[in-house]
Amino acid sequence: MRDISYLTDNYREKMNAVNDFGAPLNFVFITDAHNRMNEFSVKENRVEGINEYEYAADAVRSIQYILDGCPAISMVINGGDMGNDYHYDPKVIRETYREYMDALYALSVPVHSCVGNHDNALGNCTDEGWDNRRYVVLPDEMHDICMKYNPTPKNYYYIDLKEDNFRFVFLDVSDGDYRQDKNGQRQGWMYAVSDNQARWFEREALATDRNVIVFCHGPVCNNGIYGSAGYPQGIKPYYDLINGPRLHHAMKASKNVVCHIAGHVHYDNLLYDDGILTVTTQSSCAQKWCPSCPDRKVGTITETAFDVFSIKGDTVKITRFGAGYDRMGALPKLSKQ
Repeated sequence: MRDISYLTDNYREKMNAVNDFGAPLNFVFITDAHNRMNEFSVKENRVEGINEYEYAADAVRSIQYILDGCPAISMVINGGDMGNDYHYDPKVIRETYREYMDALYALSVPVHSCVGNHDNALGNCTDEGWDNRRYVVLPDEMHDICMKYNPTPKNYYYIDLKEDNFRFVFLDVSDGDYRQDKNGQRQGWMYAVSDNQARWFEREALATDRNVIVFCHGPVCNNGIYGSAGYPQGIKPYYDLINGPRLHHAMKASKNVVCHIAGHVHYDNLLYDDGILTVTTQSSCAQKWCPSCPDRKVGTITETAFDVFSIKGDTVKITRFGAGYDRMGALPKLSKQ
């Protein structure tokens, strides 16, 4: 097993800060690991300027050191985009997913997952013209890979925290149309929430008196979100989430949604929208997507990036482990309670 002291030796100060804040609710959020994508890029000379790579499982193993020293952390949340869906071998793709999830499942707290837009493995193989029937990770297989702590058969769900008045909702953005065409091929990139999931979100997930935090691989609304695509213009990363406007409307219409946490854009955003705090985070994958991202160097603490979210009253403290900076935010709806 690899020595990860170059990570853990740098964690103590941040762990002390988490403990000193004394929040009753704490969880880790880690997203966009793209496990072994950089390894593939280096070994195949696919990206100019990349000549070293990290192991996502090392960053995950280092989280146990934090859990051991911060007993108030109750869970880890995986924001999606687990592995290397750019590999030409569908077996290897699945191995990168399971390696990452096995590392998460080895931690001493429950791990809850959002499904990312890369996780169904349809996009790149379709772009390359490969037979995507060999690559596609259909919802049932996805459930087997990353939904160990999901109490439902779907890949979207919610949990009610026993000790706190919170409901955590986890969404699936690979919940699109998997129908096959006449050649047996399925559609490629989808980044979608189905009508069924949107209806469930409106009628069931938000039907609570608890304070709701919505976790989604990407922001449900791109307005005001800065991402890496199209730099330096940058304000509308990638493309809009199918049914995102419907989710966004439901969140704003709810009196109980206090926070929305996402990855996908590989960038740190902090945005307020009608009393809802939206937070996006850096990728845990070691890549610097644009000049205003923090520097990343493999073999140092900056090769990874993930956060401990600590909620006390109407304040959320976001403690960064790895590349980037700590942040503080307000939850305006909680200040009125």
